[in-house]
Amino acid sequence: GYRMEIERAKLIRQTAESELTEARTTVSNFDEANRELIEFVASEAQVVEFHNRVKRSYDGFLQEIQSYLSNLLSQLLQGLGKRARDLYNSFNCDDLPVDLLQSLWLPISENGKIELEFQEQLGVRYDALTLLSEGHIKCLGLAILLAKNIEEGCPLVIFDDVVNAIDDDHRNGIWRTFFEDGLLDGKQVILTSHAEEFLHRIQQELGAARAGDIALYKFLPHQGEHHLRVDTNPPSKNYVLKAQQAFANDDKRETLYYSRAAIESLTDRLWTWMGRRGDGRIELKLSGPRSPWELNNKCNKIRSSLRRNPVQSNAIISSLGALDALLGVAGSSIEWGYLNSGTHDSQRDGEFDRSAVETIVRAVGNLDQALTDLQ
Repeated sequence: GYRMEIERAKLIRQTAESELTEARTTVSNFDEANRELIEFVASEAQVVEFHNRVKRSYDGFLQEIQSYLSNLLSQLLQGLGKRARDLYNSFNCDDLPVDLLQSLWLPISENGKIELEFQEQLGVRYDALTLLSEGHIKCLGLAILLAKNIEEGCPLVIFDDVVNAIDDDHRNGIWRTFFEDGLLDGKQVILTSHAEEFLHRIQQELGAARAGDIALYKFLPHQGEHHLRVDTNPPSKNYVLKAQQAFANDDKRETLYYSRAAIESLTDRLWTWMGRRGDGRIELKLSGPRSPWELNNKCNKIRSSLRRNPVQSNAIISSLGALDALLGVAGSSIEWGYLNSGTHDSQRDGEFDRSAVETIVRAVGNLDQALTDLQ
């Protein structure tokens, strides 16, 4: 029985060894037949491992980015509420007190709201985007962006058509905030606008010295050529500079023409400055119900009001000196006759006296500088 069992086991073993040998042959033949594919798979393993490393890195980086984005809004707007509120109120300085802001809350998370609290409605919050007009929303957006620029200490600020869809009253508050409050001192300002009168007003209000530092570029309408036409040296719109240039060209009539415009603008600014300090009421006499006031009379009244100012600063003394020189030219002179009559191009028998014209244009320049010092 044992012998038979041993023989049976030997047979099983021989069969298994035969199958093993056959299998080894098959594997060997497979390896030989697929040598190139096996080598490619071996090299691909390194690529797969590299891709796995990239994916692990990307997954970790994605988490960092998502965390950064979730906190980005609070980082960008943190601490800007008070400055943005002050800028908004400055832009809207001519609004009623009920429209000025007491508090401004900026969103610190995604889908957050910009909320407002008005000075005469304390404790009541409003959603800015559902309450404000288009113009006020633009003022608010400008206030936020400018507040960020100031907080970051950026050396450059670019305003691209900044007063589009903003009415004249708010345009006045915007440019005054830009250039009178000292917020942009030390920054290079690039300002573009379709509003030509807005740019014209800025050049008057900045004063001749600062207006002379402006680099102007005017984009002209095409004339069928369909490419940009740029005037890289357009003339300044500042009346003081234009009067000085006309006098340098020995054009006395043109000098007086721009001098009148300059005196009107400068005295208006001086009058506004006086009004903001509680002494802005002056009395102008008219010769009839439809008669225009005379520029000479206006200068005289403003000079008298300035003399009553209790604080006679150096700038006020300089302003008085400029007005004294201006009014020192005889009021009955042909020069003042032209200044008082405005832009009418009537024929005159006499010739303008060059020394009188020089006195006027010099006084205009001195008044411009004194007013800049006052502001």
